[in-house]
Amino acid sequence: MVIRKAVAACAGFAAVVASAGAGIADPNIQLPGVVDDQMTNCGALGPRALAGWIGSDYQLPARTMDETFGTAPAQEWCTTDVGYSSLGFGPEGVTFGVPRTTDGLFPYNNAELVARPTFTSGQTMTMNIKGAPDMVGHNGTTGWGVSNRLIDPRALLDLEIAWFMYNGSHGALGATADALSPVANLLGADMPHGFFLMVKRAGTLVPQIKLLDESIMSRDHAYAVEMGDEYVDFFVDGENVGTFRNPPSGKAIDVLGNPAPLAGQVWLDGSFWFPLPIPEYNAQPQTLTVTRYRQGPSESTPLL
Repeated sequence: MVIRKAVAACAGFAAVVASAGAGIADPNIQLPGVVDDQMTNCGALGPRALAGWIGSDYQLPARTMDETFGTAPAQEWCTTDVGYSSLGFGPEGVTFGVPRTTDGLFPYNNAELVARPTFTSGQTMTMNIKGAPDMVGHNGTTGWGVSNRLIDPRALLDLEIAWFMYNGSHGALGATADALSPVANLLGADMPHGFFLMVKRAGTLVPQIKLLDESIMSRDHAYAVEMGDEYVDFFVDGENVGTFRNPPSGKAIDVLGNPAPLAGQVWLDGSFWFPLPIPEYNAQPQTLTVTRYRQGPSESTPLL
């Protein structure tokens, strides 16, 4: 889990090399200033990555947001797409896509958006997501919520997250992960199969996890993360589905002492994570559509 974003950055660099000789239509180059799928790249291979942080190319203060993604929101978001992944914007919102394996022979395919405005205690984010009934058959991960995107050597301790996540594997990899889960738990990288909530605060090793009914993903829902100083609450259509103590603090720093703030993110990839990304076979492409994203003070941000 912790290493997922670090490998995404390395894979993005590999995409640069591959595109030079293979004519890749969508190289998804993770370099600062590069535009991909109508969005500015987050620049995961920028200077801050050397200090262990792969957040947005530039940050904005925490503020109220209401985005329907009819067109690419290039000012307030950036992308960390890698490999043959894609983002599409239109009347329904933003659709994240990863190809079937035979169409995307690349070590790691990941479609992702990261918000530039930071997310702080006292705020709520609500994401409206269309049902993906075939997601439970997908080999890969998807998720939405908040993270500080630290990948430095201390990330097992200082990584902060509060998100909804799906982790799918329907073959040998899943069985191996089950067998080795006690070891992964000791490393702070245990990720169960299915759909779940995950929370981690800087200074803790093992994330807090609560499994959800994965059939939730087959229908349209509003998913919300409400963060306070002592608790973080998760909601589906306004109903509380999980409350955790020790929420992310938003105060972690990278190895150079620079702040690593929290920000909203949504992703979809085609690899199994335990704890490193292992590409899995998918006979069909997979998509996820977010129709709306709202962020703001908890007292005024709706949960629906």
